[in-house]
Amino acid sequence: MYKTARMMLLLAFLCVKLDIRAQEGDAETRKIEWGGELTTEMQFANSGKVNFANVLRLHTCIPINGDISLDISTLSTYMTSEESIGEDLQTFSNLDADNTLLTLSVCGIHWEIDQRNTLFLGVRNMNEDYFASDLTSLFTNSSCGIFPTLSANYPIANYPLASVGVHYRYEQPLSAGESCIIVQGSLYNGLGHNRFAGRENVFRFCPKNDGLFGLAQIEYQHKGSSYFLGACGRNGYGDEATGRQFGSALWTYAEQRLSDNLSLIADYSHAFGSSSFCTDFFGLGGRYSWKGCELGLFSDYARFADSDEFATELTMKIGISNHVHIQPAVHLISTDSHFHSAALLRLGVEF
Repeated sequence: MYKTARMMLLLAFLCVKLDIRAQEGDAETRKIEWGGELTTEMQFANSGKVNFANVLRLHTCIPINGDISLDISTLSTYMTSEESIGEDLQTFSNLDADNTLLTLSVCGIHWEIDQRNTLFLGVRNMNEDYFASDLTSLFTNSSCGIFPTLSANYPIANYPLASVGVHYRYEQPLSAGESCIIVQGSLYNGLGHNRFAGRENVFRFCPKNDGLFGLAQIEYQHKGSSYFLGACGRNGYGDEATGRQFGSALWTYAEQRLSDNLSLIADYSHAFGSSSFCTDFFGLGGRYSWKGCELGLFSDYARFADSDEFATELTMKIGISNHVHIQPAVHLISTDSHFHSAALLRLGVEF
């Protein structure tokens, strides 16, 4: 595991060098773009357990012609504890994952058809496109990254997994640029994977055995506020261990801007079918920004097959520079009236 950590740090250093060189050449040739993010955090649970979590994301965009490019992103993860140290069902840290080195999260052709339409074909992680707004991405709990009515029910192309698929996006500006409608749709191989070879390789496309997973979302943006409505469905695959057959889910959430500094968020999602592990999710929260800092408070309720869970997160994201931030967070969780807590201190570096 320590070799993996050293390799991740070496890759981050090399990509900083490559990014500087690419940007220097990019000013003249506008060719290959490089970049990445390193996120590292210490996690603490009230049970006394501690975890050191690290995620390195590297990405590049290689133009093929004026409208088409090859997009590639990789993920490397290193955890001192490969099992979550929390006792919660929703997973309080969205970094938690098995240790991997250079697994693909994106690898495919990106086509900008025109100013409104884009199409992607290849390996992709759904977190690239869904549940990735500025407000949801502030919070560190996994339920803001993707609602548990999807992540707990479907073994899909959700971090740190990816699948072969196609993704389409349409964007239509309205009212002289003050409003915008964005429509997205995706169709993936029914199971997500994170390996380069074998049955669990990310290039696998086998609807007969893995099924298919599709989702679509419409977003309306108006003067800094955003409103989302989406749905997903899956067929052709059941969980042999539990006997559950996966069906469909619906979600909606709103991010309402009240002032230049204050925004509120409200979430709701429901999974259809009595065999779903997580059937309902509700969330309410807000963000206050000032002088390069963001203060966030979010509370949610998730109904699982045999449990009810309430979770609250208080977090603050503090910008150290344009490329570095630190973020402490405290999580208070009640699972079937059993109270537990967790905290983390996160460092993020972009290059």
